Amino acid sequence: MALNPFIARHVNPGEPLTAQAWNDVVDGVDGLHKYLEAYVHTVKVRITTPGVDLASVRVTATSTGSPPIEAVRPVPPDKIHYLQGLVPGAYAIRAEAPGYAVATSNVAITETSGDLSLDLALTATHIPMPSVFGMTLTQARTALSAQAITVARLLDTQGKDLPPSTPGPEYDLSLVLVQTPPAGTLVPVGGSTVALAVAVAPKIETTVEVPSMAGLTLVEAKKALEALGLVLGKVQNLQK
Repeated sequence: MALNPFIARHVNPGEPLTAQAWNDVVDGVDGLHKYLEAYVHTVKVRITTPGVDLASVRVTATSTGSPPIEAVRPVPPDKIHYLQGLVPGAYAIRAEAPGYAVATSNVAITETSGDLSLDLALTATHIPMPSVFGMTLTQARTALSAQAITVARLLDTQGKDLPPSTPGPEYDLSLVLVQTPPAGTLVPVGGSTVALAVAVAPKIETTVEVPSMAGLTLVEAKKALEALGLVLGKVQNLQK
C-alpha cells in the first residue's frame, strides 16, 4: 500500500484549524494505520505438549541481522503465544522451557500472507524429582519407579547403610525422612537415581500365651516355657 506525499505544516497558536486541515490529519492517521496493518503481521504459536506450564515457555522469532522478538505469553485461559509486529521476511521461531529440548520452526512472511498460526511440540529432557517425604519405603519405591528413578543409596536415621534393593521386610513400613536430590529438582528423564534416609525399623515383638504351670514340677515348667521362647524368672515358694 502506497502512502500519499506528506507535507508538514505547523499551526501557530490562535490560528484557526479548518475542517479540511482536520480531515487531512484524520486521513493521514487512517492511511498510516492501514499501511501498518498491511505491513506488520502476527504469528500465533500454540505449544501442543500436555502438562507444560505455558508461562515458563519462551517463544522468540529471529530474522537475519535483527535482534530476536519475544512473544507475548498467554494469560489464562488463553493458550497462545503472540509474536507481533513482524515485517515481511524469513524467521526462525524458537520455543524453550526448563526441562525441555528447544523446538524450532521456520516461517516466511510476505506482505499478503496475513497472520500465521504455528504448532510446536516440546520434548521433555528432565522431570522434577517427586516428593516421597513421609511415605513408607514401599510407597516411595512405587512413586519413584513410575518415573524410572532408582533408589541408589538407602540409610536409616542412625546412619546405617542398607542394601538399596533388599533392606529387609522390617523396613517396608519405615517412613522416608530425607531424600537427595530434594523434591522439585530437575533430573534427566530415565536412569536418574535418588538417596533416601528412612526411620529405623521398629523391633517387632511377638506375644505368646503362657500356659498353665499348675501341677508341673519346676523342671517341667522351665522346659515348657523354654519351648515357647520364654525364660523362667524368679521362683517364689508360696507355701511358707
